[in-house]
Amino acid sequence: MIAGAVAVGRLFAFAVATASIGYLICSLVAAVRWRRRQRDALAAACAPVTIFKPVCGLEPDLERNLLSFCDQDYPADVEILIGARTAQDPAVAIARRVAAARPDATIRIITGAYAIGANQKVNTLARLDAEASHHLLVIADSDVRVGPSYLRQVTAPLADPTVGIVTCAYHGQPTPSVWSRLGALGMDDWYIASVRVALMFGSSAYCAGATMALRREVLDAVGGFAPLAPFLADDYQLGASVRDLGLRAVVSTYHPTVTTHEPDAVTLFDHELRWMRTIRTVQPYGHAFMFITYGLPMTLLAAPFLGAWGLAPFALALLLRLALHAAGRPRAGTDAAPDADARLGIGALATLLVVRDFLSFAVWAASFLGRRVSWRQQALRVHPDGVLSGAD
Repeated sequence: MIAGAVAVGRLFAFAVATASIGYLICSLVAAVRWRRRQRDALAAACAPVTIFKPVCGLEPDLERNLLSFCDQDYPADVEILIGARTAQDPAVAIARRVAAARPDATIRIITGAYAIGANQKVNTLARLDAEASHHLLVIADSDVRVGPSYLRQVTAPLADPTVGIVTCAYHGQPTPSVWSRLGALGMDDWYIASVRVALMFGSSAYCAGATMALRREVLDAVGGFAPLAPFLADDYQLGASVRDLGLRAVVSTYHPTVTTHEPDAVTLFDHELRWMRTIRTVQPYGHAFMFITYGLPMTLLAAPFLGAWGLAPFALALLLRLALHAAGRPRAGTDAAPDADARLGIGALATLLVVRDFLSFAVWAASFLGRRVSWRQQALRVHPDGVLSGAD
């Protein structure tokens, strides 16, 4: 009986370790292929565009992030709508400073939101939509920073009538805390790596709030923002609704930068737990098998069965993680912010990667223990169908 259990354990450990190393190899291949795609990126003719920027509270680098959307190398008219739920939101004062600093830009600050669902960001977007002037629409979160070529690149695919929505992968730009750096590593080396792998194997399910660009008639065809308001994963739902129309979802090769502000361990864990429980609702089977993507803890499972070679799979996984980090760095000459870890020694970076993988595994395990999430100082519950409600 005991011998049989040990044999089963050995088989499971080897299978998981092998699958995890295979996944890391696929991630590395996908990152290299993605860099080649970025070299071939083209920009099309420009049409007038309205940018939706929902804001909420004082965020690090908010002013700099908003200014980056004003400084576009884009010859057509750009209208920027900055929306807050109330006029008392401290982000409104920052938005006014931005408008004063760029008097030649078309910037309108709109306060108030429609009460159409539990997702407060979508409530704000619906209010902004009522004020939009242009046919092309770009939605971008408040923590996103871009370079001058952003609008040209993300709107270019919309010249093809078979494309319904364009989104972006992104790089994390941490604030000074070590928790922010770990958060950025989670974005760059795990989350976006998983997106690249999915794209390499033909998935079209990715759609992220960092950028969603679409035409007016497409947004109208899916019913506007109202159908998205009950859901936590409004970006995923919008992408799915557009694909249901028979139109393509395209991931632009442009990489915006997302400010990663995690002042302490609790904030980081709560933030990533919300993301993980979001994934659990929209892709339950993929979420269940996600443990394979955490190569460092998974390869340690085989260590007790390999004797003197026990750490060999772990060492191989760590080498692949370091290579993946290098392959995923922002390319020189692009708009992306410089790599925050470029000056780290190999030992310090390896230590961060090990901590990052074990932390990711802990967040994944915790995501099975409930459905409560914390979002913008709100305690909410996300139901199995992705609908939000107040926490019990």
